[in-house]
Amino acid sequence: MPGTCQERGDSDLPSDHIRWVFFDLGNTLIDESKPIADWITQLIRVLQENGFHATADDINRAFLETAREFAPKLIPRTLEILIGDQLDISVLLGQVRYKKALEQPYPGTETLLCTLSERFRLGIIANQPAGTKQRLSAYGLLKYFPVCLSSTEERLEKPDPAIFERALSKAGCLPGEAVMVGDRLDNDIAPAHRLGWETIRVLQGFARVQEPRSDMEKAHHVVRSIGEITGLLCGGE
Repeated sequence: MPGTCQERGDSDLPSDHIRWVFFDLGNTLIDESKPIADWITQLIRVLQENGFHATADDINRAFLETAREFAPKLIPRTLEILIGDQLDISVLLGQVRYKKALEQPYPGTETLLCTLSERFRLGIIANQPAGTKQRLSAYGLLKYFPVCLSSTEERLEKPDPAIFERALSKAGCLPGEAVMVGDRLDNDIAPAHRLGWETIRVLQGFARVQEPRSDMEKAHHVVRSIGEITGLLCGGE
C-alpha cells in the first residue's frame, strides 16, 4: 500500500518550531464521498440514456486510474478513460452535477481544529469554487482559520507556488514555520515541500493511491486519517 505510516522518516513531527498549520479541504478536512457517489449515480443514468453502459465499479476504477496518473482535473479525465471518444464529454458534463451541499466535514474535524488551535495558528489553502468561507462558516469551522485562501477568490490554483507564498505572507510566517496537510502529492505535498515547509499526507479519497514520482512528492509524514494528526503535531500532550 502506498504511503503507509511505516514509511515516515520520523515518528513525530518536530513541532517546536511550527507556528502555522495549513489544510487542504476536499478529502482532507471535507469528506467528498457522498457527492461523488451521487455524481456517479447521475452519470450512470446519463450514460444509459446515451446508449453507453458503465457500473459504479467501472467509474470508481476510472477515478483511481485518473488519480494514479496525476491528472490535474479528475472528473474530465475519468470520463475520457471511461468512454474515450465515443461520446461528447462536454455534453455529459453539462448533464451531471456535483452537489457541494452533500459534502460534510470528516467526523472529528472540529475536535481536531479546536485542539490544534490552542497551540498553532490554522489556515486553508484549497482549490475550491466560490463560497469557501461561507461553507466553512455553515460548518461552524471558519472561526478556526484566520487565513483562508481559495483558488477562485485568489485567482491562483495549486500547485502554483504563488498561492503558498501568499499564504505565508498573509500569515506573517516563514516557510520553516509552516506545515501543509493534504491528500494530493502533486497539489499539496510537492509545492509545499519544495518551498521548505513540513508536509503531512492524509490517505483519504482517490489520491490515496498516488505514488511519489520524486523526492519532493514524498511527504515528511503520512497519516491514514485526520484523527492521527493531533498525535503527530502535539505528541502525547
